[in-house]
Amino acid sequence: MAAKLKCSKCSRTFSMPAHLARHMNTIHRAGSARGKKRPVAKAKGKVGRPKGSGAKKVAARVAVGGVERLVGEMQTYLADVSAQRAALDAEVAAVTAAMKAIGAAVPRGRMVGAAPKKRGRPAGRGPRPGSLKSYITKVLGQRATSMSPNEIAVAVRKAGYQSDAKDLTKAVSNTLPDLKGVKKVGFGQYRV
Repeated sequence: MAAKLKCSKCSRTFSMPAHLARHMNTIHRAGSARGKKRPVAKAKGKVGRPKGSGAKKVAARVAVGGVERLVGEMQTYLADVSAQRAALDAEVAAVTAAMKAIGAAVPRGRMVGAAPKKRGRPAGRGPRPGSLKSYITKVLGQRATSMSPNEIAVAVRKAGYQSDAKDLTKAVSNTLPDLKGVKKVGFGQYRV
């Protein structure tokens, strides 16, 4: 059995010398310049730094000040880059106009400084005609009450939608969340 080592300042006992040394350094501040006994938190039997210690508050103040400074630097950098981008866009436009004026072919595709092209359907247009999405919106638009995915699948088939899907109800259920203007009004109930 391990020897019991007793603290000389309080009545605690330890089985290992390292544990006693850690206790002396953390609780009684042995070897420190102050040599004062550290206040011990009595709440819930915990020993350590008392609640509301200043270290967290100081760290928070430093973090906030650092974040504010960083945000200010980033805003300045963004303004500089935006100004450079505007100048480059003007140069690209001038070179393109000059090339068109002399009859040279202007390269297609994305050039340096050109904004990336958006893919997909233009904004403001609905789903592609003949698609499942178009049939779903058509069926839901004709009905004043809400419908379940199964009812929508049956109505879509009656409206003329042809599909090789084994489970059209599942396809309808997967498509409904992507449709703009279609709302879920209850458990498994949708309407326009």
